[in-house]
Amino acid sequence: MSNRKVGSCDIAGQETHNEELMLGCAKVDITPQKPLALAGFAHRQGNYESVIRPLNARILYFQQGKIGKALIVSADLLWWGSERMEGLRGKLQERFGLLESQIMFHATHNHSGPQTSAMYTPSLGKPDIEYISYLEDCILGGVEQAVLELETVSVERGIGRCDLSVHRRKMVDGTIRMAPNLEGPVDPDVNVIRLSASGGRTKGLLVHYACHPTTTGENVISSEFPGVAMELIEEKLGNGAVSAYLQGCCADVRPALVRDGEFYRGGDEEVCRIGRALADEVLAIVQQPMKRLEAGILASRSIKVQLPLQDPPALDDLLNWAGVSAAESEAVHQQALSNPSVDGGHEDADRSTDDANPIKQLMPDAEIVEKWSQLLLMDQRYQQRYVELELAYLQLAEGLVLLTSNAEFVGAYGLFIKASFGDTVLPVGYTNGMIGYVPTAAQLSEGGYEAVDYIYYFGLPAPLAPESEAIIHSSIIKLVVHK
Repeated sequence: MSNRKVGSCDIAGQETHNEELMLGCAKVDITPQKPLALAGFAHRQGNYESVIRPLNARILYFQQGKIGKALIVSADLLWWGSERMEGLRGKLQERFGLLESQIMFHATHNHSGPQTSAMYTPSLGKPDIEYISYLEDCILGGVEQAVLELETVSVERGIGRCDLSVHRRKMVDGTIRMAPNLEGPVDPDVNVIRLSASGGRTKGLLVHYACHPTTTGENVISSEFPGVAMELIEEKLGNGAVSAYLQGCCADVRPALVRDGEFYRGGDEEVCRIGRALADEVLAIVQQPMKRLEAGILASRSIKVQLPLQDPPALDDLLNWAGVSAAESEAVHQQALSNPSVDGGHEDADRSTDDANPIKQLMPDAEIVEKWSQLLLMDQRYQQRYVELELAYLQLAEGLVLLTSNAEFVGAYGLFIKASFGDTVLPVGYTNGMIGYVPTAAQLSEGGYEAVDYIYYFGLPAPLAPESEAIIHSSIIKLVVHK
């Protein structure tokens, strides 16, 4: 089986090269209306205690000519549930004629909001189906509103810098710890895209930066520093301007809240401080002359790429960790032998522990391992041999492409994209679902949370195989160059 599977490849508006670009914007409140558990941190217990800062979804609907369309939804969420994407995209196609590759459901990766997927272990937060239905209804209503607000816009770009983040992987005594690494790579660039209507009025703004929104771990609803920044920007710009945050490749980058050489969690005061610093930089950028970009073609396309996983644990180990009885264990063995998986077979179902390739890991506590093992056994996910990465290309103007992924890329991939294409391509993660962390081959050899230990929370049987990095690099090049 090929490692690379091409899915949709749609190009919007090729015959409308000289047509004007039009934009409609909306902003909808998506704050939960009832108590529920939050997502993103395993240490939280129970439902959220209060709403410190409401959650919003910011919607930008683009149109060019008769067929050129694109939709960007940026929400104050951890991610969008992969299992919900097909249904939600279908509704948008039915109502608005949007193709799959024209739809960008983006999450700021906010760790102080609700869970939107049932794909992960409960420690990352349990989804509330009533909230998810409410969320999707809010989005559909917001898109309808944005479609009615279309105006011709021009596109400008400016770049600044914010030193708010720090690399979070550090080798200590031969083990990767989640600790401040001042020598580790980060991308301090702040990219701002201004979409101006008649008279120079700012109608929409896209703000691209790369940093985990994990300023606080309190059990409260908050839009975190991206939400604070966007609110401040919108307030300053006025006239109903909508400012949407786009999260870059930040899997191994977090806010630089460091005390005595260690990270610490802040509260709303730190959330506001970091958010204001980002907002100040964005406002400084838009107050200076920005580079005008030609309209070009509003184009989109996407591909789906199979990333191989390493060998999973032995089935007997999973059964033991899950606390399965002898009778249940025998039933699982028989099921595994009679029902090969659709993506890799069952040749390893009875592999002994002695033959297993050891996975370098920090190994979480027994309860986490138990829940992980139970999840893998419940739907035979332990037989999974790859994850499906979805990469999408969205050109908004000449020299401006958003390259999205349904993954949590480490910063090295963002730097690879910058080295390959300069500032013309902005990497945007956390879009159209979530498959989990995507480390480099070097990080896989080192171990640590982003490389290995995340699988216990994301419900994967094993980390990515080292060859995934080369597959990703070549797939990105092929998608962008499109030859």
